[in-house]
Amino acid sequence: MSVSSEKTKFVGKSVIVKLTLFSRAFSGTITGADETGFCFLSETMTSALREVTGTAMVGMDAPHVYFPFSMLEWMVFSEAKAAAAHA
Repeated sequence: MSVSSEKTKFVGKSVIVKLTLFSRAFSGTITGADETGFCFLSETMTSALREVTGTAMVGMDAPHVYFPFSMLEWMVFSEAKAAAAHA
């Protein structure tokens, strides 16, 4: 499997991620990925970002956040049992 297909296989999956920017993990959905990072949609992360940014995010509805892979400490995701058995 190529690197790009490895990164894009998570698009559309519900995951739990731990990023260097935050002291805790967040659950959400990977909504896009490219060679250097991924877009992440998470209501709990959005709430945390709203606290940090103050009024800067007031006009944004359901923001998708882009993170470079270098900020990813770990990620938990689920695969179908049949796919996991062949891994």
